[in-house]
Amino acid sequence: MRPKQDSIAFARMMAQIEADDNHPKPDDGKITELDLGKQPLVRVGEIYGRAIKYTRSFGLVEWVDDRRVYHVEWFPAGQIKRVDQESWRGRPL
Repeated sequence: MRPKQDSIAFARMMAQIEADDNHPKPDDGKITELDLGKQPLVRVGEIYGRAIKYTRSFGLVEWVDDRRVYHVEWFPAGQIKRVDQESWRGRPL
């Protein structure tokens, strides 16, 4: 019997792999993944999400929008601001 597949987790994993392949500055160093549970809550402009990976000058942020659509995008590190749980206004991931 095959184990049940989690299609949502799979889609998120594929989105992250695609983001890795489309880093805005491929020579920016090794992509480092943050451990689950140690991924900081962040804000980039009006986007509230979680930082999941980084290179020297970019961070990969994941978030869910108002339509409950999952997104991942690389942002320049200077645009990413850590926020505490009380200030975070994002949707649960």
